[in-house]
Amino acid sequence: MDITIDLFPGEEPALVEHFLQVTAGNYKVVDEEMIRKAVRPRDPAGHKGTFGHVFIIAGSEGRTGAAILCCKAALRSGCGLLTAWVPAAAQAALLTTLPEAMTIVREATVDTMLTAMENFSAIGFGPGVGMNASTILAELLAHKKQPLVIDADGLTLLSQAKECYELLSPQVILTPHPREFDRLTKEHRSAFERLQTQLSFSRQYSVYVLLKGRYTTVTTPAGNIYFNSTGNDGMATAGSGDVLTGIISSLLAQGYTPEIAAVLGAYLHGYAGDMAAEIHSRTSLIASDIIEGVEGFFREFENLKI
Repeated sequence: MDITIDLFPGEEPALVEHFLQVTAGNYKVVDEEMIRKAVRPRDPAGHKGTFGHVFIIAGSEGRTGAAILCCKAALRSGCGLLTAWVPAAAQAALLTTLPEAMTIVREATVDTMLTAMENFSAIGFGPGVGMNASTILAELLAHKKQPLVIDADGLTLLSQAKECYELLSPQVILTPHPREFDRLTKEHRSAFERLQTQLSFSRQYSVYVLLKGRYTTVTTPAGNIYFNSTGNDGMATAGSGDVLTGIISSLLAQGYTPEIAAVLGAYLHGYAGDMAAEIHSRTSLIASDIIEGVEGFFREFENLKI
């Protein structure tokens, strides 16, 4: 494949050439053709149970917005049902903003969460959840039966409990930005070095890692590396990652594999951001604009058959 984008700006050409040589078989740039083949037609005979039930664990005092953005993005991305486990103080704001959601008050016990989990198709954990949720993360990883997305505060909690790495699995997608990834692993001197660690981390712990950036990369336990080709600098704004978590959680609930959900989710997120930037400009773009762009993606792609 002819690579025309600068995947490693500022990196030594010799290092990039070496990377291309040693990873040629597993190196993929995600383009429109790949996405058209990945998106499945909507079942015209389906019902809300057909399209999956997402469980979002998000929000804390002063961070209700993260939960709202994540939940709204999940619903816009096609899941049939959504339940959010949020603090009591966040419940009214969430239901007022998003009456389509259901809620469980997080003051309930972790045992309540584990019992409720049996009803869900996929789980998203972390946006704005705060630093008092370490027990929740450990229990999630130990008892999960569904695919799980970990983002934001969830990644910080994971980095502080590295003994939980052994509980990671191919059902788990991590979605760090570079600083979060460095906390999970080590400090890196370059994007090229970070990518090598990302690939090694995916292989070692059998987990999918979506590393956010100008060209978001997804690495897989099998050693595949996907470079996303959508998105813009306007998406470097508060709440953008919360939207991505909702999108991927929704795709998982609809039955996409973790690999496809991560790759498709990154592309969809960037595509929606590009559409939003055309309307609002890159400078003025905010995270809720990205959610509105999700609609445009599905109008373009959802019922196409290759």
